[in-house]
Amino acid sequence: MWHFNRYLQRLVLTLIFWLTSIASFADVASGLLWRIQKPQHPANYLFGTIHVDDKRVKRLNKNIKHHFNESKTLCLEILPNKQTQQGIGLAMLLPEDIFLDDVLGELLFNRVSLEMNKKGMTPLETIRLKPWAAMILLSRPESQSGYALDEQLYHWGVDQNKKLCALESLSEQLAIFDHLSRQDQISLLTDSLENLSVMKDLNEKLIQSYLSGSLDNIYQQSLEMEIGNSELSISLREQLIDQRNSMMADRLVSVLNEGYAFVAVGALHLPGKQGLLHLLREKGFIVTAPSMPVHPW
Repeated sequence: MWHFNRYLQRLVLTLIFWLTSIASFADVASGLLWRIQKPQHPANYLFGTIHVDDKRVKRLNKNIKHHFNESKTLCLEILPNKQTQQGIGLAMLLPEDIFLDDVLGELLFNRVSLEMNKKGMTPLETIRLKPWAAMILLSRPESQSGYALDEQLYHWGVDQNKKLCALESLSEQLAIFDHLSRQDQISLLTDSLENLSVMKDLNEKLIQSYLSGSLDNIYQQSLEMEIGNSELSISLREQLIDQRNSMMADRLVSVLNEGYAFVAVGALHLPGKQGLLHLLREKGFIVTAPSMPVHPW
């Protein structure tokens, strides 16, 4: 059985990414795009994203771009607008009377501060971070252009004057991190420091899995992290994936009934019996690949 900290760190990192041909310069595969509709209703499209800033994953193929351009509504997990960005920044900060060096101790804080300095964050900035926030910032790959795939879609949607909708609030997304005990947050941060080179390899593995366009590969990769099938791992998956999927499926019904929507969420939310594709089928929607012809009813 995997140690709890190692399991949670990799699951959290996977959710940050997904939550989400393998040639380096291939277009993002269309296996991540699905048509969602009800009989005699306009079609919608559900697209699985990955939450990273990498030029390879932002090179969408013509089919995906076409359906995006034809849509009238864009739905994302959250809207990465200025207000959200400010909210994320504030949510990462400790209360004003608590400092990270006091939480971690001088030795561990110095290690964290050194690595954060390599990412352009000063000790005065690092000292204000929550342990889970420092863990995420250390684990994420280097930014290439300043915005991830979801943000790219958001900016396209704004430029095209699409109706925008968010499937979750920022507080709902960040609740899982804030609900971790202080000791678990510290353990995750410590483990991140000790495995930075491993995290780089995992980052690339997740990106390559995404570029393959195979939901089966993405889903199986997530299941591999549940070795031991402990109650804790099941609980974490329910909170990070299954419960969010159920909530997003409920909130999508009215949007999808209107038609002409393009919905983009982390790719890991799509597959499996608790995934959005299955949940939307249970709600009466026809879920097919865009290439599959749909006959009139």
